[in-house]
Amino acid sequence: MTSPLFHLSGVRFSVPGRVILEPLDLGLAPGRIYGLIGPNGSGKSTLVKMLARQLQPSGGSISFDGKPLADWSDKSFARRVAYMPQFTPAADGMNVRELVSLGRFPWHGTLGRFTAQDGEKVEAAIERTGLGPFADRLVDTLSGGERQRVWLALMLAQDTSCILLDEPTSALDIAHESEVLSLVREVSRERGVTVVVVLHDINLAARTCDDIIALRAGKLVAHGPASEIMAPEILGGIYGLPMGVLSHPTRGEPIAYVL
Repeated sequence: MTSPLFHLSGVRFSVPGRVILEPLDLGLAPGRIYGLIGPNGSGKSTLVKMLARQLQPSGGSISFDGKPLADWSDKSFARRVAYMPQFTPAADGMNVRELVSLGRFPWHGTLGRFTAQDGEKVEAAIERTGLGPFADRLVDTLSGGERQRVWLALMLAQDTSCILLDEPTSALDIAHESEVLSLVREVSRERGVTVVVVLHDINLAARTCDDIIALRAGKLVAHGPASEIMAPEILGGIYGLPMGVLSHPTRGEPIAYVL
């Protein structure tokens, strides 16, 4: 049996006067896509931020590739794990190629030299995400969907084995939403990259992801293959609403709806 890439044991998170995430145990296998779903305030972003070392757990332990998360150096961790926050930083005055080049920072550092190999990784990431025609455009002049592809290109240039995405489609229209998630799935399959993605739409999660991790009020309420989570009784327990499931008329995949 494959050892988990991430292993969480009794992990919890709280702030004064409020428990945000109850203790949970979880193992994430390499090479799979995990959709993190649940109502607002359920602890999804908190969990992914802890995996990304952006937040320190209030208790319990998290290990990555068999080593405690705290024992990884910043550079070594950044060579293995890429993280896209819900609100990406401003890219004032930077063009697409310059922003994507930042993905190589963990490999050469502040005083390191940007090598020919770094340049090749950047150009390959730009081409893979279909950004070749925009490479010299300022990032701030692009549409929301195009900007998300730039950030994905940065993560591809980073050349990691794991990608963490916090609501990457929250501000996108349906066409760009589908485009970004299709790209994420293709890259995961091509490179064997593990992906954890926070999503609000259960149908998008089921179509994109291998496994679903569902939180509600800070508790882990469901975890399993997407096909198994797409059942009325399980979805009802996640969202607190009566739910139904039907088959997509052309693809046959399950689609959830509120009764």
